[in-house]
Amino acid sequence: MKIYLACGLTHVPRTRFESYVAFIHHMASALEALGAEVKYALKDSDPQLANCPPEDKARLCYLWDRRMVEWADLVIAECTYPSTGVGIELQIAERNGTPTIICFQATNATAAPAVEYLNPDGKHYELQIGEGHVTLMALGLPTVFLVVPYVKHEEAIWKIGAAVSERMKAI
Repeated sequence: MKIYLACGLTHVPRTRFESYVAFIHHMASALEALGAEVKYALKDSDPQLANCPPEDKARLCYLWDRRMVEWADLVIAECTYPSTGVGIELQIAERNGTPTIICFQATNATAAPAVEYLNPDGKHYELQIGEGHVTLMALGLPTVFLVVPYVKHEEAIWKIGAAVSERMKAI
C-alpha cells in the first residue's frame, strides 16, 4: 500500500516543532514496518526544496506534493495545526477518490476556543468549528473514512497503525 502522510508544519509552535517532526517520522516508520510505502514532505520534498532557487520553490513544492497525493492509495492527514497546504492535499485526494484518515491531537492546548460573531441581520451566531480542532469542511470530505482524535502521539500511531493494518488485510 502506498501512503501519503500529510502534515501541516508552518504553524506548529516552535516550542513543539522538534517533537512534532519526530512524531511524523515515527508515524512513517511504523507504517513502513507494516509493509506500506510512505511518502511525506519532511522526507520527500522539503529537503529537496532547500537546494532549489527561491523563484522555483513554491511551484515545485506544489507539484511534488501534489504528485505524492496522486500517487497514494491512502492519505493520512495529521491536522493538529492549521494548514492551507494540507487542505489542498485533502481536496486533491477527494477529487481522486483516495481514502483518507484524519488525525489530530485533541487537547485543550490545541483546540480553538468557541467564538461568536455578529451578522448584518443584527443576530449573534456561534462560529461552527466542530470540536475546535479540525474544520467541519475537512471532516465532511466524502473520502474521509476514519477520524482519529488522540492525546499522545503514541496513541495516534497505534490507532492509525491498526486501521491501516486492517485495510491492508482487506486488499
